[in-house]
Amino acid sequence: MVHEAAIRIQEKGGVKSVVKRVSQLCNSFMKEQVFNALCDALRKQLDATRAAQHDAASYATDEESRAESQWDTQATEASYLAAGQAHHAQQLVEYMDDLDRLREEMVIDRDHVAAGALVTCQFDGEREHYYVAPVDGGESLLVGEMEITTITLQSPLGHALLGKSTGDPFLLPNGRAGQIMEIQ
Repeated sequence: MVHEAAIRIQEKGGVKSVVKRVSQLCNSFMKEQVFNALCDALRKQLDATRAAQHDAASYATDEESRAESQWDTQATEASYLAAGQAHHAQQLVEYMDDLDRLREEMVIDRDHVAAGALVTCQFDGEREHYYVAPVDGGESLLVGEMEITTITLQSPLGHALLGKSTGDPFLLPNGRAGQIMEIQ
């Protein structure tokens, strides 16, 4: 049995090749979890936005919010708020559609920073983890014990990291320097 396993490892390109493949599978699983956490966060935002939109629309049309004078604009303001919430909800739906369409691309292993990369950076001796997403930058995701912040390529950090590889230094517009420690 051990001899058969050794032969299969040899056929797959040796121990280093098998270890690399196992590492890629683990990285892919981690990125799937990060991707799913981002999708869940967007769903929660959408639910909250729709609830806020519903509340604002209900208030705008409620009998109690009827204007008592020409200067009473509560109902008008509530209707503007409802319209803004509806617009935000539509944006979130579009973001979720974009992520769904890009799912496969967003979870593959990367060797340079691009959309879908999970990047570990070091700033002043502290490590920080970022997921480069096409939408919803600034979202904090907790995956296992790891806190990961989503960034977009349009952000200053995303722009500074774009195309870089593990070990590369980078400089942010505010002068803060960092180094890429790992990319998945």
